[in-house]
Amino acid sequence: MRAASAIRATDHTAELVDDGSASHGRYRTDLSRRDIRLGDADTTYWFLHRALGWDVVLQLVWVMNGPIAADTLALLNRQLAAGRLHRRLIVPRMPGARPVWTNAYQAPALVVDHAEIDEAEADDWAAEEMATVRLDAEAGRCWRLRAIRCASGATVISLCALHLVADGRTLVTAAAAAMAATDRGAPAPAPPAGAAERRWSRFAHSLVSDARDAAAQVHAAAGGLARVAGSTLRGGAGVVEPVAANRAPIVERSPQARWARATASVPTSEWDRVAANAGGTANSLFIATVTGLLRSSGYAPVGDPIKVGIPVDRRDGEDDPRTNATAGVSIVLTDEPVPGGTLHTIRRACKQAFVALAAGQRPAIAHLQSMVWLIPPAWLVGMVTAGDGMPDAMVSNLGAVPAAAGQLDGATACRFVFRGMAQGVDPNLPYRFGDGVQSWLTRTDDRVTFAVFGCDEEYFDSDEHLRTLLDDELTAWGLVHEVW
Repeated sequence: MRAASAIRATDHTAELVDDGSASHGRYRTDLSRRDIRLGDADTTYWFLHRALGWDVVLQLVWVMNGPIAADTLALLNRQLAAGRLHRRLIVPRMPGARPVWTNAYQAPALVVDHAEIDEAEADDWAAEEMATVRLDAEAGRCWRLRAIRCASGATVISLCALHLVADGRTLVTAAAAAMAATDRGAPAPAPPAGAAERRWSRFAHSLVSDARDAAAQVHAAAGGLARVAGSTLRGGAGVVEPVAANRAPIVERSPQARWARATASVPTSEWDRVAANAGGTANSLFIATVTGLLRSSGYAPVGDPIKVGIPVDRRDGEDDPRTNATAGVSIVLTDEPVPGGTLHTIRRACKQAFVALAAGQRPAIAHLQSMVWLIPPAWLVGMVTAGDGMPDAMVSNLGAVPAAAGQLDGATACRFVFRGMAQGVDPNLPYRFGDGVQSWLTRTDDRVTFAVFGCDEEYFDSDEHLRTLLDDELTAWGLVHEVW
């Protein structure tokens, strides 16, 4: 093991580890002969990076109930480098053309902290990593694996990745595949040689390829404008309109641009039992719990409408090469249940939104995504941040987690959570990543776990406050739970 450099995080010295990335084998995600460019679902994250300097970072956190050998972590890092997270983005020279993915042939270094922490500090350690990790898609640093030992003998592992390179399902699937291969002791394929990348770079940057893509974006933008015009004439049927809120601008409610966080775990059987008794589903109970925080905090008093944004997985099988394959739908709740009430209203609203999405009914902004590649980002900032269409709650249900994502080196994950945030939000500017709350849920055979971030400092003024609100909400639903 070779210490490449030293870094500091949460007052614990760590080391960048040479993980032996010169292993042999076939690279599973060789992009040298494929023209894979950023897609419609990627535009948000590219726009935020270019226009506002934000990087949206996703994170998986494991607390494993035993030690993980250094060699195992090194092999896991190599397996991740052979998977779909490991890419590099090339910005084309032709205006209007989309950036293209190519091979990133140098694996990011594994980071192992030398010091131990108390297990109770695991969440703080992981949150600091998510907030400070430096990722760069154009440099091929789209992800990073980091680990630290606890005094109890447990091991905390963090995997961070740019949302630009993976949506939630992609990140979980990639981690599960890498962990399964590591536990089998499978040799990790070597990243492609630099020569292969240079050949692809010449193709990807060719004026012919870029010109074709730029022309396609102009055509798509024209079609999008036509669809918006047609939808306007038809009255925008099936599309939830922005909800007017009697609140101050988010910059006034969150002057420091910081988030409060809380995480809850509930036995899966308990979660399903309460959802069924209320006439709902696991997902509608998730929405009810998260939006309940907006009521109990005072953010949205009873009677005020709550706009809920729900990402929907649109991936076409495991071989779908897109980095993001989600579409968003919205519902508006005005009479959602109090704890113990019926979930029928939420369930019905979600079904209507999913049916509308399947029928191609989308908000106007969804039809204008190609404009991102044609108009300078600075010109678009005012357009996309105008109005009051930001959801009060964003709830992302990632669903069942593959069993392989909870096992490594003979240890089992006693805690597992997914979450995300935006790095680089400037408190001196009027833009914020989120308004009320954002939440992400994963499900295993044993536990339903969801992380909640409070974006409004006025109503979620500390981690402790948000945890108390979440604890009270789950207790009111009669759910056995742990908040951490």
